[in-house]
Amino acid sequence: MTISAINRTKFWLLCGLVASSAIPAHAIVRWNQGKDQVFVRGSVSVTWDTNIFASAAGGEDYVYSGQVGLDYRRHAGLIGVNASANVNFSEFSSNTTENFKNPDFSLEFNKNTGRTTGTLGLNFKKSTRADPTVNLRTDSYVYGANLKFKYPVSERHSLAGGLGWNKQDYTDNNQFVDNTSSTLSADWFYVLSPTRDIFGGYRLRSTDTSRLTSYLDHSFTAGVSGRILPGLNGTARVGYQVRNASGATAENYTGYNAAISASWSFTRKLALSAQIAEDFNLTSTDLSTDSLTASLNLQYARSAKLNMGVGVSGGINKFLGIAGGGREDTFASAYARVSYTFSERLRLGLVYSYFINWSTLPFADFDRQSLTFDASSQF
Repeated sequence: MTISAINRTKFWLLCGLVASSAIPAHAIVRWNQGKDQVFVRGSVSVTWDTNIFASAAGGEDYVYSGQVGLDYRRHAGLIGVNASANVNFSEFSSNTTENFKNPDFSLEFNKNTGRTTGTLGLNFKKSTRADPTVNLRTDSYVYGANLKFKYPVSERHSLAGGLGWNKQDYTDNNQFVDNTSSTLSADWFYVLSPTRDIFGGYRLRSTDTSRLTSYLDHSFTAGVSGRILPGLNGTARVGYQVRNASGATAENYTGYNAAISASWSFTRKLALSAQIAEDFNLTSTDLSTDSLTASLNLQYARSAKLNMGVGVSGGINKFLGIAGGGREDTFASAYARVSYTFSERLRLGLVYSYFINWSTLPFADFDRQSLTFDASSQF
């Protein structure tokens, strides 16, 4: 990797943007005694990526990326408000047809006091990414809405639930299939001790695609929230699910599912977190998958300014049914990151990541490395 391989004009322009973020900022806006606040954010990055298409065909490139955004926060009265508006942009040194400028908006209302608590969220974004399940880059518009609530029935019993809606609209419908999903979930919590709750729940998820296929997922789970084990805190949910499908190529499936997230603080500076997830998913080409993923992340705060982290992850994607063709992908990845915060006005970071995918489909057998330098600022 040499500087001669990079578009020099863009590189020096990017350096100028990074340097300018260190200038003291005075644009934070507050009113109503500080209960209403507006923040301005910005970030820039340079990435060397050995496989921008996530396929055996490869495709090395340098990517120049950035984000500018506004955040609004209101924490007054019964209902709090969080809103953000962002523009994400990337330019590729060689594969210029992959350049993009994507908007990203979100709005959330939350109620954290009173007997019933919960959130109502709305979001919209344009997503551009390398999809390892289809080994292509995809562009789509994503719309979403969700409602979550928790209601204490008695001192030890409480009811939690939610409604969700999500639509993914691909720009290229010759290759990719749009989908719309709705979710209804309910959990019954029981306070087992001051530090631990146990719960049981049900989730109903309905998905319809532009290919006129539809999927109805029933999931039954149980778990624990709070102190899972001495020193280990988080939420562990495991269960069993059934997928009923309809359409020309539809098939029914059953399997286990899980959602586990936990953390262990060894010291005030050193913490380990772990995640495990298994669920039925749907690819952008309307294939059902049974996906299992697991990750470990170790974070070390050397000081208030210097932070380091390393992590590993892995998993299996099983492509189901006749349409899946018996494809099975096994993947593993690792990363290392260091960041230094000069102040709220300037944070610098450097991250290296490696991803490898072993697949029964030769075109999906690939590895990918990336090295990213980034700078961000908020005021």
